Parts: sequence; C-alpha cells; structure tokens
Amino acid sequence: MNFFRKCSYYLLSIFTLLKEVKNWKDLFEIFLGKPFDGIKWLEFRRDDLRIGVGSKMEAWSAKETLLDRFYTRYGTIVQSDWTVVDIGAAIGEFTIEAALQLTTGTVHAFEPNPGSINILRQNIRVNNLGSVKTYNLGVWSKAGEIPLRFLNGEPLQAMSGDGNGNEAVIKETTIPVITLKEVVEDKVGRQIDLLKLDCEGAEYEILLENNGEVFDSIDRIIMEYHDLDVEKNHTKLVDLFKNNDYSVRLYKNFVHQDLGYLFAEKKHLTI
Repeated sequence: MNFFRKCSYYLLSIFTLLKEVKNWKDLFEIFLGKPFDGIKWLEFRRDDLRIGVGSKMEAWSAKETLLDRFYTRYGTIVQSDWTVVDIGAAIGEFTIEAALQLTTGTVHAFEPNPGSINILRQNIRVNNLGSVKTYNLGVWSKAGEIPLRFLNGEPLQAMSGDGNGNEAVIKETTIPVITLKEVVEDKVGRQIDLLKLDCEGAEYEILLENNGEVFDSIDRIIMEYHDLDVEKNHTKLVDLFKNNDYSVRLYKNFVHQDLGYLFAEKKHLTI
C-alpha cells in the first residue's frame, strides 16, 4: 500500500507542476538537467509568483508549500493581521505563503544559511511582498555560534550542531544562533499567532528546553518533524505541546516514514 501511495503522490506531483508552472523549459532543466550554479526561476500560475530556486530539492519544496499548500492544509489559514514566525525559512516558501495572506500582519523569517537567505530576499523582492522581516540567524537551545554542516551540497538538508559523527560532510561553516525566547522577546516583541518550523532535526534543540513562559506567547505551531531516535521523535514533541496546553494533530509524510507534519494550537483557541 505504501508503494502505491508513493507512486500516486509522485504522479500527482508531476501533473501539479505541469499544470501550475508556466515556463516548462526551465522546469525540465531544473529536474532533468545537470546540477546548476546560481538561481533558476519558476513562474507559477498561482498569484503570478516567480520563485527562485538553487536546486531540485528547493523547487520541490516550493511545490509542496505553495502549490500543495501542505502547511495550510495540515495547519491553518494565516489571517491578515497575524504575526508569523518562520524558523528554517530556507528560500522563503512558507514566508511567501504567509505574506500573501497579510495586510497588517508581519512575517519574521529566520534562516542561517547565507545562500538560502539571499534567495529568500530575492523571492520577497521580485514578488513585491511587504510585511516581511528577514534575519540571517539560526535558532538553537543556547545563543552563540554553532556549526552548520552541508552533507550533500543540498542547502535544504544542511544540519546544525555537532551531529552524530556518521555523516559525510561536504562543507562546514559557523552560524550565529539565538534562542526561541530571544526570538519571542527581542525580535518579535509580541504574541506570535503562528510559528512555523522546518529545521532538519534542530526542532528538538529549539523546543525541548523551553518552559511554559515561552509557549504562553505562541498561539499555534505548524512544523515538519523529523524522527531521529528514541529521545528525539514526534512523541516527545506531542508530550511537550500537550503539557503546555496545546491540542495536537499529526500527519504522516507521503513518502518518508521518519517525517511528518505536526500542528499544535492552544486549547482555548479551538473552542
């Protein structure tokens, strides 16, 4: 059954891309051509968006976020006056998704990879999206500097921290990081209506060490979770959120058993 689910998902994705992308030539070059340097642009029919990507995986992620709209489907529709925080913003797929819905609200986008945030800022500018603040910062359990390791040359799979020592590291750099509490108090300075995370496993460092005071300032959380081991998996996150007065919903990834989406919302908001 899982095999047929995967095949159906990939087949549907092909039709989605062919239907929703205007410039097929560039689409085929991204997915079927050689690896490329710099940025290639996809022109989406949705809202006449132009999305710059630096790899196949970034193009696929843009498809999932802006065409499949997974974060909206599994989470919630962003309201026009919300304060949204995007941690692990990458090239800005969800930042764009949120900014499209805003009139008086603001998106705060955090991305530690200089190459990715450069593309993010170009994507925001070329689509004339206001109400976005960008930060070339990572978020971690402690403020300071930590390694950022590129395992295969793919920016979306860059991992922060020291890792387990088994990865084949292609390149490593150092990034500045702040804590979630500093995000809430120093950068945003107000109640967060929606926090989005996609951090390649760093969600455990970001979230698990925080107390109720931080979570009191966050109404909703939509995230992609990564099951790493017995200590860092989605059950730990579910327990954390339930202990901080959230209702929680889980959704498995169509393809990968160790990935999924989690949506947490303060219980008083679900009444």
